Amino acid sequence: MVIDSDTLRLRPPTVADAREWLAGEDDEMARWFEFPRRSTLEDVERAIERWSESWRLDGEVRCWAICDAATGAIVGGVDLQRIDQHDVSLAYWVAVAWRRQGIATRAAELALGYAATVMHASRAVIKVLVGNTPSIAVAKHLNARLVGTMRSDAGGTFLIFHRALQREGS
Repeated sequence: MVIDSDTLRLRPPTVADAREWLAGEDDEMARWFEFPRRSTLEDVERAIERWSESWRLDGEVRCWAICDAATGAIVGGVDLQRIDQHDVSLAYWVAVAWRRQGIATRAAELALGYAATVMHASRAVIKVLVGNTPSIAVAKHLNARLVGTMRSDAGGTFLIFHRALQREGS
């Protein structure tokens, strides 16, 4: 499903996007997602294949490439993962050249609209590692509420934010 705004287009990535997607990954992104190593082209292709399969089968994950509406360039990614009947997990990233322009916030708002209306979710959960100031700022711009902390699988500490969702017209 494609979601358009004035400046952004969210669209499911395809394997043909793998090189451009990979080019957006940097050390900062790998750090904040706690990747055990930098991704390879094969890693990205496999991830895109899993996301595509989830779209096809109406699975638990919805991943979009965040594209600049004017050029079509991939500037980041945003995804939702169903946690349970009411909750979805929200994650986002933006490539270096496009950071600090509000793209993650705008893309997240578009994805959360989808979560509310199509997935019928009533709450988004955002996990951000302590110290990831830009992602914490995105959560705050989304009016998400800090509700606690938890340990990450890699030993870091996540700040847990909740954002209530409402369907349009509700």
